[in-house]
Amino acid sequence: MKIIKITLLLIVFSSTSVYAKNASETAKDYFNRLKKKDYNGAASYFDPNALNEFRQMLSFINEIPAEGQKGFLEAFFGAGATKESVSKLSNSDFFSSFLKAVMSQAEAAGGINFDGMEVLGEVLEGSNISHVVTRNRVSMGEIEMEAMEVVSFKKNGKEWKALLSGKMKGMARQLRAVIKQQQ
Repeated sequence: MKIIKITLLLIVFSSTSVYAKNASETAKDYFNRLKKKDYNGAASYFDPNALNEFRQMLSFINEIPAEGQKGFLEAFFGAGATKESVSKLSNSDFFSSFLKAVMSQAEAAGGINFDGMEVLGEVLEGSNISHVVTRNRVSMGEIEMEAMEVVSFKKNGKEWKALLSGKMKGMARQLRAVIKQQQ
């Protein structure tokens, strides 16, 4: 009977520890997904509202004239992507497809490596928002970069989910501006 109680206690402890991660551990897991080129897994670390916001920021793709739309969709959603196929993607698949295509382009330009991420600290904003300060090392070909980043997370149930960074939002605005200039 004592062994059963201990076993149950261990099962409960081990299953709850999966959800007891803090935002810093979530940031490390997300970075490792990127390192492994697991873009579907990386998308799963984002808050569902953030994924929806990302999709809405890129909704301008529906305004691109038909002659330019095919090239844009294939460049940012992969070969064979069409307006119809992209519209059927879930928000998570939309984000991961976009991320995969962008990373594939970076690979073609000399390869991209996520060399390391160090968590320097975590700042809580209330009980449901956390900002994780990281030092990231990325290389592309022979170019090595190191940058400080702040990755914000929101508690969703018992999990921490990433929010969109200002850089991601800026990227969507820049794409929209480039497309408008070309029209």
